Amino acid sequence: MNKLLLIGIFLTGLILSCPIEVITSHKVVITINQTDNSNYSTKFQTRGGYTSIWEEYENAPGDQPGDDSIVFGPTFGPYHNYSELINKLKNLNTTYPEIIEVFTIGKTYFERKIYCVRITNESITIPKTEILIVGQHHAQEQISVENALYFIDKVVLEFFSSSTRIQNLLNTKAIYVIPSLNIDGAELMSQNPWQRKTLRPIDEDGDGVEDEYEVQDINMDGYVDRLRDEENGFIGHEGIDLDGDGRIGNDKPGGVDPNRNYAYQFGKQPGASDNPSAWNYHGPYAFSENCTARFRDFVLQRNFITAISLHSGMDYSMVLGPSTGEGGLLEGIDKDLYLSTGTKLQELTGFSLEIEESVYPLSGVWDDWMYSNGTLLAFTFETYGNPSAYFSIYNETIGRYHYRGVWDYCNPPGDEVIENSAQTYPGLLFMAEEAPYLSIQTNNKQVGEQLQITVSVTNPSTYIRTNCSITLDWTASQVTGLTLLNTTYTVNLGELQAKSTSQTTIIFLIDESNYSLHIKLWATGPKVGGAVTEYDLNSFQVTTESSIPITLIGMIGSFVYIIIKRKLKYQTKRF
Repeated sequence: MNKLLLIGIFLTGLILSCPIEVITSHKVVITINQTDNSNYSTKFQTRGGYTSIWEEYENAPGDQPGDDSIVFGPTFGPYHNYSELINKLKNLNTTYPEIIEVFTIGKTYFERKIYCVRITNESITIPKTEILIVGQHHAQEQISVENALYFIDKVVLEFFSSSTRIQNLLNTKAIYVIPSLNIDGAELMSQNPWQRKTLRPIDEDGDGVEDEYEVQDINMDGYVDRLRDEENGFIGHEGIDLDGDGRIGNDKPGGVDPNRNYAYQFGKQPGASDNPSAWNYHGPYAFSENCTARFRDFVLQRNFITAISLHSGMDYSMVLGPSTGEGGLLEGIDKDLYLSTGTKLQELTGFSLEIEESVYPLSGVWDDWMYSNGTLLAFTFETYGNPSAYFSIYNETIGRYHYRGVWDYCNPPGDEVIENSAQTYPGLLFMAEEAPYLSIQTNNKQVGEQLQITVSVTNPSTYIRTNCSITLDWTASQVTGLTLLNTTYTVNLGELQAKSTSQTTIIFLIDESNYSLHIKLWATGPKVGGAVTEYDLNSFQVTTESSIPITLIGMIGSFVYIIIKRKLKYQTKRF
């Protein structure tokens, strides 16, 4: 038996809503998306003393008087501060190396490492569909970190509890999770629960001194008040007047809103502000912040099909996609795709489905940029919001309002974190499972027979449609021991509707037992563009009669093909 030839083909285009159909003439090497109705407990036998997040929260306290982050201090109470996050991820990596890889994507302004977790079955080395989850763009939204950690622990521990569903997922997908992006800002939560932005120093009050750390809980009541008077509007925060300008707590540390710092429609008003003191200040230029710049570099090195950014602090939990209004990205079948997928996410999580313009205008935001760079589905999950926690007190003597409760507005009490994360989990899992994937099988044929490479594009969805025409182009060169039988190098694969398949076959006659081949393959669709891949089929001895079916599962959009064999040279270029 010859060595296994691995041929992988990624197709970005349409999210799948039912179990994947695999087209093959012989055995299936990998079967995924099987239905698994097992009721797995959240209590699993852990390895090497690793503690799951639900065990960490087992005796978590309830709501604290005041903003919980102020009451708990630098430890963050049951929540994970930076050092605890690092220790947990390193322990995870050591305990479960079969499916976990922890690495850094770069550093923040203050040299803190931004950690990423890759979750996949490392023993299966085929090219895999890539999914991204990122938490804590905004520092005060600490629950997004816990949501991400819960997802990691749940997937890992169910994998080792023999969950067919999760094992099939990790056999064909690689899930990348960045629990905390804005680490610098998060480190300030125990002093200022209003901290939303990064900590890159900015002279907000224009006195020539950056970041004077005036914001403090002076009266020790557990709250840091935001101050507003009737004459001047918001005038700062509870604290001290370090610079003697007559304003209290107005020159707080940082910074820039990371979720207004992306390049797509950067700086557009009113979606962001050019005022450095504004809560949604977009920064001096796109990707001015270390965290967003390093995130950009990381994303452009990968091919994420689906992506989710975790947030909190709205009046209710919601699912948001890229903009759809005037000048917005989504239109036509892509808009239909987002609405149908969002509806499914709404069913799974109980979150409300919203479009961004119905909430407030946005520009320079994460999901617009991800979508514009080729990610098929980029959603923002607002996983928690408690508007009743946010209130004001009016001081008649000085005519000033004191606004309080921002931490509790954005984050649940410790004893509700696991419940909130469990509610979010099905939506994250759906986004991971439903991304297009590839099933691979390879066998060889004998001299005098045909070597056939079949490319099949399938839309198994019953509720998502597409009518885009796909064109496949390819060239063959450096052919040894093979005779090409095809008469054309351009194939129109046609239009795909629900529950439909289109395919083409590249055929060679095997002239010699040792043969080699170099093929350049690319495909295009009308929405996002195309991608191109070159691959070499190295010479090897043919001994077994069989065929070479290649199954391409996916939908219309941009196409990324990755074809790999052991000792195979390959190159992928994204347009």
